[in-house]
Amino acid sequence: MSRPSVVLLTGGLGGARLAPRLRDVLGQGKLSIVANVGDNLMWHGLLVCPDLDSVAYALAGLWDSERGWGLRDETFRVRDTLADLHQRPWFNVGDRDLALHLLRTDHLRSGYSLTDATQELSRRLGITSVEMLPASDESNETYVLLEDSRLLHFQEWYVRERADPKLGEVRLAGGMASKAAVHAIESADAVILGPSNPITSIGAILALDGIEEAIRSAPRRIAVSPVVVGVEPNDAGVRHHALARRRALATVGRVDTPGAIAGLYAGVAELLLIDNFDVGETAEVRRAGLQPVQADLLDPAALAETLADLCT
Repeated sequence: MSRPSVVLLTGGLGGARLAPRLRDVLGQGKLSIVANVGDNLMWHGLLVCPDLDSVAYALAGLWDSERGWGLRDETFRVRDTLADLHQRPWFNVGDRDLALHLLRTDHLRSGYSLTDATQELSRRLGITSVEMLPASDESNETYVLLEDSRLLHFQEWYVRERADPKLGEVRLAGGMASKAAVHAIESADAVILGPSNPITSIGAILALDGIEEAIRSAPRRIAVSPVVVGVEPNDAGVRHHALARRRALATVGRVDTPGAIAGLYAGVAELLLIDNFDVGETAEVRRAGLQPVQADLLDPAALAETLADLCT
């Protein structure tokens, strides 16, 4: 059976865990990734794209899955030297990771779009079977307004502040989606909203002009719950993501459950995958207008198989 062409909209951690398995199940040339760019930031004059990079490193077999970001076997001599020079960085960039940001920034200064730079860097990383696309070629950085009235870049809150301060508002930049991202979605047999933060990752992509309209034209539209209510994460990185997700959802009056998240995807997705543990959420998902589908969300390989079958 020929596998469908699929576009995965995603953030970093969820996308990095799912994308390699989905690629393997779908086969050569069947998967495109549209990654959030709201997390992007300038770091000592270099453009860092955390979500794009995490997914790319995972597809290249280089990602540090235990830490949940960056490269395996990374060193941090540049970061530590900055600290020795009394310029302690709050954002960690490894020495090998630095090379990617140097090349990307050089490409952009030479006139490349972010899409072109991403595809060139993907090729150099050996990623040939998956199309990697930024959701936008523009600067679309997300900011958050804290309850104490401070306005911070998303990464300042998420990394430096450890997502601990409560949020009053998440300010998504919006703007134009990249033409390549819209074209990939319009050409796909199925679109998957990945298991990422529904506000600051998936929400930031959906806020871009042209994205929702393109998704609604897809024959199959599937969302994956980023939360398993019945299981407390034992991984520190996952707990950090969960805290940030709860803080972000609270700004729109929602709790961190599949049923509450389903309401955010009403009119965009048709199906919502929820974990087998969360059978109690099915009625709430239906009330939001989506069809619940139970799956093993804690096993990326099993999840990829389920998604591929639903996309066919």
